[in-house]
Amino acid sequence: MATHRLGIIMHGITGRMGLNQHLVRSIVAIRREGGVALQNGDRVMPDPILVGRNPERVAAIARE
Repeated sequence: MATHRLGIIMHGITGRMGLNQHLVRSIVAIRREGGVALQNGDRVMPDPILVGRNPERVAAIARE
């Protein structure tokens, strides 16, 4: 059983929908559950890559 990391570039996470719905409720929730199980027993772990126009806000979200 192996864990495969899948990088997901996320732009726009400083907005309400990008932060709450996409990052927190989806990606972070999947990570807390240990990733997504595959039929062969392996797991896929999403690895969010946060990008945006305001580096201070992106850095603050990344620290959380």
